[in-house]
Amino acid sequence: MPKISVDLSDDELERVNEFARTKGVSTRSLARTLLVSEADRAAFLGAARGAYPVALAAVEDAPEGLR
Repeated sequence: MPKISVDLSDDELERVNEFARTKGVSTRSLARTLLVSEADRAAFLGAARGAYPVALAAVEDAPEGLR
């Protein structure tokens, strides 16, 4: 499985480790979850931005109360 490395200061690593402990997960698991979640979030928002004009155009002729 491919891996990545991230350089953190001692203070940053301490804060990340503490946050992971409060979530009851390992720092590795937390990092993976956050990285994948952010990538998925960005993809979703990009798709939503593209779909919004299509949705508006689909209802532009609908009566005011049905838009």
